[in-house]
Amino acid sequence: MTGTLLRLSGNFRGVLWMTAAMASGVFVDVCAKLVSHDVPTAQILAMRAVTTVAVFVIILMFIGTRSIRTKRPYAHLARGVLWYGSLFFVFFALRQMSIAEVNAYLFIEALLTVMLAVVILGEQLTARKVIATLLGLVGVWVMCVPKMDGFGVPLGVAAALIGAFCFSAQTLYAKVLTRTETNFSMLFWPQIVAIVIWVPVAVIMWQPAALSDWLYSAGAGFFAMLTNYMVLRAVRVADASVISPAAYTALPFSVAMDLIFFDMLPVPVIFVGAAIVVLAVALLDYRGGAKPVSVVPAEDDESDGNRKAATAKV
Repeated sequence: MTGTLLRLSGNFRGVLWMTAAMASGVFVDVCAKLVSHDVPTAQILAMRAVTTVAVFVIILMFIGTRSIRTKRPYAHLARGVLWYGSLFFVFFALRQMSIAEVNAYLFIEALLTVMLAVVILGEQLTARKVIATLLGLVGVWVMCVPKMDGFGVPLGVAAALIGAFCFSAQTLYAKVLTRTETNFSMLFWPQIVAIVIWVPVAVIMWQPAALSDWLYSAGAGFFAMLTNYMVLRAVRVADASVISPAAYTALPFSVAMDLIFFDMLPVPVIFVGAAIVVLAVALLDYRGGAKPVSVVPAEDDESDGNRKAATAKV
């Protein structure tokens, strides 16, 4: 089987890895949504971080601590805050809406990353970026309309959009960190930040959690790490322009999980709005246009290709 995969082109393997990553990422949402509603969102994050760090500690016992040494502790701190801040808002949104609806709103993340790169990294602001961003906002508005009460935006929608913004910001930090940091350290330190921040908060509002809640929280952590691994494999062997469309398989996967686990479907207008956002992102790539910020792994042991930041929730 491995030999067959190696005979495939790098781009085709990249599409397969990215598609698998999107399927895995949806299971993060499923696990988070299956945790009892009696368990506060902060507690879910704390439980997820505790179980994930436990796994990392076991791994470090075998490979040593060299892979987590860092030259930029403050950047890891900022990224950890943003990463788990994004998860907090996304998990909160999942309690208000279906998985498909939340993932549709998160498609705006790629556009937000481009605009933040203009503000934070000083990248050039082009007419194409402005048009794409405005078109993306139209798509979000289309998705919001059925849920709006006058001009009010539901908490779930607001949480999903804030989560997308936080994830965009942590993507920029990831871009900087990959110049000196290993992939393992970039996975490890945000979990430590989460332990420091979310465990004390969770203790204050702690609610009794069943074994199933712990297992679902651990499952969310496992699928998040698996998703990140598969995304890195995808961006190492394939061109960004080829694997980018595969990221949008998250929506059909989400619809399937909503049906299987929760017997629910999003309203049709969600698909219309999501299509507009996808069109806006595609506009950035049209004829060599600006692309979402790339995250280049520090250690790269496979053939080079263009890199693309993951839209998966890791």
